[in-house]
Amino acid sequence: MGKIILVAESGCDVTADLRERYGIRIVPMHVIFGDTIRDDGTFPPSEVLDYFRKTNKIPTTSGAMIYDFSRVFDEIMISEPEASVLHIAYSAVTTCSYDCARQAAEERPQMPFAQVDTGMFSYGHYSVVIRMAQMLEQHPEWTLKDAQEAAQDLVNHSCMAFVPDGFDFLRASGRVRNTAALVGELLRIHPRVDQVNGYLVPGKRYRGRMDRVIQAMIRDFVRDYETERPEIWLGHTPEFADAYKKAAEDTVRELGFTMIHWIECGCVITTHGGTGCFGLSGFGKAVR
Repeated sequence: MGKIILVAESGCDVTADLRERYGIRIVPMHVIFGDTIRDDGTFPPSEVLDYFRKTNKIPTTSGAMIYDFSRVFDEIMISEPEASVLHIAYSAVTTCSYDCARQAAEERPQMPFAQVDTGMFSYGHYSVVIRMAQMLEQHPEWTLKDAQEAAQDLVNHSCMAFVPDGFDFLRASGRVRNTAALVGELLRIHPRVDQVNGYLVPGKRYRGRMDRVIQAMIRDFVRDYETERPEIWLGHTPEFADAYKKAAEDTVRELGFTMIHWIECGCVITTHGGTGCFGLSGFGKAVR
């Protein structure tokens, strides 16, 4: 039985050491600065912030394209000709990547291929990819169908949410009106946004200092999704204050989490969220 290789987009933000540890193949998404297109993961997220501060414009992003997947699939077919590929996909409703991977695979019918749409990004996507890599290591006997079903079950029980710390990027991108952003800033309102079936769904609004917002949001999230202990994934964009990080870590420890993973979001997510966003992901009750 051939090896099953996991493929994911760079927007999962899996670190280089874990990619190497589990043999995960990463396909680049893209960030567009005016007329220049750059591969996500080839430069630090701080350059996204620098560009915004210099131009008052935010870059745009694009998913991994057919040619990006074709290159990775060809590399796999050369290095691991007996392998099967399981694509653990970035939220399909937010990017073309899922369809591009499928089309690239259809052009290579000799390569066994399956997909699962996580419906998530960054730390949520990351948690499914890494948990699946660990399960494959524990079950070398699995077929590609077995692995796909296990990955789908993970997705069905995965959940994620985030809160922004500011409105600069949302306002510049047109995602909120200037007046709404101004009111939000003046009143120190932080909306919680959940990822539901791939879509960003605004929910409860928190008011006050960001450290207290983070603590309240974590408690609500864990209760709402009945998040399983002891493992949890915490994510943030650049320039996330150490005090906020301590508040988050203290809270999850109080709630019984002992396996705490911090993920710094990469260029794609920083482009959409700006500075200081906080989010978390875990596995709990069935949500799909």
